Amino acid sequence: MSKPRLIIHPGFHKSGTTALQESFALNRSMLRELGILYPHIGTKAHHRIAWALTQRPWGWNKRGGERTPEKVWDRMAGRINGAKEESVVLSSEFFSEIDGERIRKIRSDIKERDIQILFTVRPLAKLLSSSYQQYLKYGIKVEFEAWLHEILDKPGESKVSPTFWQRHSHGKVVARWVDIFGKSNVTVLIVNEAQPTFLFDEINKFLNLATGTINATPSGSNRSLTMEEISLLLELNRQYPKERAWDEYQLFIRSGYIRQLTDDVQPAAGKERLLTPQWAVEKANHLGKEIQKELVNSGVRIIGDIESLGNSVVPTGNSSYPDSIDIKTVAAAMMVFDRNTINRMPLSWLKRSFTRRLRKKLKRSFKR
Repeated sequence: MSKPRLIIHPGFHKSGTTALQESFALNRSMLRELGILYPHIGTKAHHRIAWALTQRPWGWNKRGGERTPEKVWDRMAGRINGAKEESVVLSSEFFSEIDGERIRKIRSDIKERDIQILFTVRPLAKLLSSSYQQYLKYGIKVEFEAWLHEILDKPGESKVSPTFWQRHSHGKVVARWVDIFGKSNVTVLIVNEAQPTFLFDEINKFLNLATGTINATPSGSNRSLTMEEISLLLELNRQYPKERAWDEYQLFIRSGYIRQLTDDVQPAAGKERLLTPQWAVEKANHLGKEIQKELVNSGVRIIGDIESLGNSVVPTGNSSYPDSIDIKTVAAAMMVFDRNTINRMPLSWLKRSFTRRLRKKLKRSFKR
């Protein structure tokens, strides 16, 4: 009799992970009825579980970044060990950043379950534009082509986005997991954008579910930015004061103005989009061929078109950065501030604010 499974989906970043996580979260109750537990931790993905293992802060390291306690993983491991479901699924792109020691910890802490690793991979050339936009939301201040030179001229040495190659050295990341769990327990699924249902069809097969059980959910979440919006975010990043911390940036810009735009505002037709220079596509495809060789040589199960990693085609060109933005776009972004904004404010802020206001009120009372 086979053991129940723990399926870990470590990304990769920009490979349809958000769509998968949204669908898993939306269908959590149905999945449980089918014997699959997608643990609820208050968010769609299991990023905090991964951060507890990496011990890398979420946010700016020396300016208020949050470090997740390791006990968050320990509690999840206990929950998995006690689960009655036939399968448990954990999904976070940040599992791709875990080192060998922490991968061994996962194997050591999980009892009486077969652990299977499922990677979803998108060709490097196709993820450059979207990755840059994600790093913009993290506060970087350089334009796209300068960022591309940082990433591609000397792979692995970028000072602007040092985590890029930790996430996207796909062959090397997969090899770390193979080293601990063996090639027979690691699967790599190559995303095929030409077939919209391909990703979910293969996920259903992997989970032993009927075709169509898990589907893409109707969502506008995390869309690409227009060039107007990119220019706006670049200027915000450049002007953001050094004395202000990550939690403010996270609340007001990343999860405030910008999320409001990408989740709730559809840009007007004809707005210019970010284009990738031809030289960068060629370099990314060259590096993709190296990743392709590493994955084939690893002996893992590969689903999809492995050749696409080295021969992808994307829209090319040089983008211009406008110095103005549609006033309707700005107004729509500002609509994010409502009562829910207060609910997301850090408790430390509210405490400080309450203390200051109380002191002022007491001083006024004594003067009367």
